[in-house]
Amino acid sequence: MKRLLLLPILLGAELTAFADPSPSEVVREKLPAYSPEEHARIVAEEEAREKARAAARAAAEADPDLVVLPDMTVLEKTERRMAEESLYRKGAYDKELVKRELSAFDRYFLNRFTIPFLGVSKEARARQAYLDRKNAELQDRMARLNRLVSRLDSAEAREFREVLRDANLDNSNSTKEAARATSARGGSGGKNGQ
Repeated sequence: MKRLLLLPILLGAELTAFADPSPSEVVREKLPAYSPEEHARIVAEEEAREKARAAARAAAEADPDLVVLPDMTVLEKTERRMAEESLYRKGAYDKELVKRELSAFDRYFLNRFTIPFLGVSKEARARQAYLDRKNAELQDRMARLNRLVSRLDSAEAREFREVLRDANLDNSNSTKEAARATSARGGSGGKNGQ
């Protein structure tokens, strides 16, 4: 009988030994370990800030024209840029691209008229030239970024080059398809061109 009375006590002791840790123990395990050097550094920084504040208050009391502002952090919000093609009406952006990307000789003499099913329109060629120029600028920017990365980590730069190469292959096919679709639709392909 005494053995049966000791059984729940033994089982309870074993269960508490294998029980999950309390939530406070879990949180403490995730926190960084206490470092006296780090604490001393933070205290020294706070003391330096307090001394600077005291010196500023003393200077403000000595000179009534001096204004001392509290410490503040400014977080800059970037403004959204409007897409250039969204500023134009339907078809007007294509005309602007034709003026910008094609020469006057090409616009007025070589390809003044387009045969609908046999040729590519001036607008489609201008858009393709624009997309090619933008793609070349992006590739140049990424190449410069890759050179910076290669100075830090050559393996990461190699991986970055492979990703760029894959993206360039995908992008070159998609820009040609976009130019064909724009030519077939007769619109700019932008938000207002639908």
